[in-house]
Amino acid sequence: MARKRPARQRQYQASQTTLLIVGEGADDQAFIKHMQKQLRSPQSSIKPKIEKQSGGSPGNIIDNAARKYAHQDFDQRFIVLDTDVLPSQQQRDKAQKHGFHLIFWSPTCLEGALLEVLGERVNDHETAQQLKARLHPRLAGQHTEKTAYAGLFPRPVLEETTQPSVVEVRSALAGQLT
Repeated sequence: MARKRPARQRQYQASQTTLLIVGEGADDQAFIKHMQKQLRSPQSSIKPKIEKQSGGSPGNIIDNAARKYAHQDFDQRFIVLDTDVLPSQQQRDKAQKHGFHLIFWSPTCLEGALLEVLGERVNDHETAQQLKARLHPRLAGQHTEKTAYAGLFPRPVLEETTQPSVVEVRSALAGQLT
């Protein structure tokens, strides 16, 4: 007599919103991954892919991201750039043509935005290198590792901040920007 096999049950998976967030470099990727880990909800239907480019000009970053991810399907695409060198209108148009929404770290760069989150003043004359020199020694490790940001930027700090750049990235991770 043949054994009866149990009927296979179909597993239904809730539809997920897929996000692509491309940072300018490894430090952007590390901080955004830290932020995503702190803010994610187990019930979330958002699935972010957080990538990095190897720095360079905004035009190079936009070109590389457009080329690399052109044939991958994402519901929303973002590129996060520093504001020390802004992309031209032509570069902005190219990003938009390829479905990318641009987010800018302000003032100046990621480190400038994070110093503001900590309540520190960022002066107009400070360069990205000066801001990095102010923030990086305070991190709990290398600025390219997501764990380095845990001590200074726990979940309550990330949830309560009104710093515009960080709020925009937070909204992107939540799937609230289009």
